[in-house]
Amino acid sequence: MRLLLRTVIILTALLGPAISLAAESLPHSVLILDQSDSDSAWYDAFSSAFRSTLNAGSAARISVYAEHLDLSRFGGPRHDALLRTYLRDKFRERPIGVLVAQGSSALEFVMQSRGELWPGVPVVFAAVDEETATRLNLPPDVTGTIYQLTFRNAVRAAQVLVPHLKRIALVGDPLERQAVRRHFKEEVPVFAAEFELIDLTGLPMTEVRKRVAVLPDHTAIIYTAINVDGAGVAYIPHEALGAVAEVANRPIVIDAATSIGYGGTGGFIVSAAPVGEEVAQLALRILNGESASQIPVVRGSYTKPMFDWRQLQRWNISENRLPPGSEIRFRSLTMWGQYRWQMIAVFAALLIQTAMIAALLFEHRRRRVAELESRRRLMDIAHTDRAMTAGIMSASLAHELKQPLTAMLINTRAAEALLAANPPDLDEVKEILADIRRDDQRAGEIIGHLRGLLKKGELRLQNVDVNDVIQNVIHIVEPEAARRGVVLSVDRRRTALAVRADQVHLQQVMLNLAINGMDAMQDSMPGKRRLAFQAALIGESEVEVSVSDTGTGIPEEKLKGIFESFVTTKPEGTGLGLSIVRTIVETYGGKIWAENRVGGGAVFRFSLPLVKAHAA
Repeated sequence: MRLLLRTVIILTALLGPAISLAAESLPHSVLILDQSDSDSAWYDAFSSAFRSTLNAGSAARISVYAEHLDLSRFGGPRHDALLRTYLRDKFRERPIGVLVAQGSSALEFVMQSRGELWPGVPVVFAAVDEETATRLNLPPDVTGTIYQLTFRNAVRAAQVLVPHLKRIALVGDPLERQAVRRHFKEEVPVFAAEFELIDLTGLPMTEVRKRVAVLPDHTAIIYTAINVDGAGVAYIPHEALGAVAEVANRPIVIDAATSIGYGGTGGFIVSAAPVGEEVAQLALRILNGESASQIPVVRGSYTKPMFDWRQLQRWNISENRLPPGSEIRFRSLTMWGQYRWQMIAVFAALLIQTAMIAALLFEHRRRRVAELESRRRLMDIAHTDRAMTAGIMSASLAHELKQPLTAMLINTRAAEALLAANPPDLDEVKEILADIRRDDQRAGEIIGHLRGLLKKGELRLQNVDVNDVIQNVIHIVEPEAARRGVVLSVDRRRTALAVRADQVHLQQVMLNLAINGMDAMQDSMPGKRRLAFQAALIGESEVEVSVSDTGTGIPEEKLKGIFESFVTTKPEGTGLGLSIVRTIVETYGGKIWAENRVGGGAVFRFSLPLVKAHAA
């Protein structure tokens, strides 16, 4: 037992460093051997995905080297020998942890050369067709990704692009020279019974362009790759595709993402980036100590239906005919396609805004109609109020008119008597006629003031001097004031106080306040009934008019609501006069208030915006 334990300890001591050395012996470096040339668009996409995935998955920086074998244009034992010599000398002092063979031809080269150049270095291959991987009988320490480009998929795409497909024109290098499509040579005869095959492989570019320009109807072109044409001219495959598509009269089926955008219509497309990511993951597992022999070969599906929108439009191919899940590149989006939701939001905002504007216009019109109706009713009520005021003063006005009319009658009789005398006293007659004219003017003024007070019509906004309005009101109320024993007084500025209003409305305001003041003094002692008008400039923007009386004043409980409708201090009052006064004043942007005087009586004040002031 002790001997067995000692043996285990010795073996652990001997094998432990070896196991550790095996796990740590791989250099942190990768060499990519690419079968194409340095201008390969496929390799650019593969390398970018490979490097980013590799460095993202490793804590330590991994050195990545790359060599382009250009096996699509050069080949044979002598070229392979030159490559081996070049690589041996270049990497003599650069240890490699993992070899990456990109492409079937590159894998064949690595399998032939690894024993000489990098013995024992694990290999990860990328973008290798299944037939090649099987044929090479790969050793255990070689793993990688397999994908399969099939001629069947190319025919399926052709049938999508060309309804009632009858002919297939095959364009590219001879199939036996193509690493990833070499097996097409065995697949093509299977479709010979169903379609007419037009073989344009291996021809000079000039001949290919001439032939594809005159293909018959119901034909599709299947493009593989042209690296070297029949005349020995070298091409980058996608550039050769562009030269063919420029003159082709039928849609072109392609199978590589690097050909999208160069004239190919589309097909079941293989992309390099997913391959690069998958291979980088496999390389990381090996560099992290996992044995390549324990990593199975990945059979990936790196193809998807992909089409060029511009070519679909060129050949009038509906998107509805494309396979489900198709990716469409280079779509020329309309404003609706690019900004659909933004435009929907804008249209919705415009609709809401239009609805709001319409509602506001409707409301504005409704309010305008209501305002006009309110103004019409106000004018009707104001006119009624003026008529009532005129009715109240009718007796005084009749008495006032009777005086000039009686004088005119007396003077007329006197003139007749003087004219009947022999000789007539003409000088006396002239004086009598002058008196008649004066009395007529006086009666005319009384009637004119009354007509102005009773007129009804639209508002006439104009610049009105408040002093003139007060003077007109004095002329109107003088007879009534005399009848009631009320003394009138006026305190006004010598400067014009102009406001923007209807003159009749202002007369009505002052007249209502005057009648209201005289009513308030009916119980006052004769000789103490005084009604005072005053106009003053307040600041530089307002005119204030006050009408004060020496009556009993306003009860405190009614002072605040004196201008409300149906509020009155008189038993026979309607309570509308002061309400109309407030409405008129506020219509012209003013305000009105009332207060009791210290010595008895009340004063009503209202202010209006000043238009301008002129010197008297």
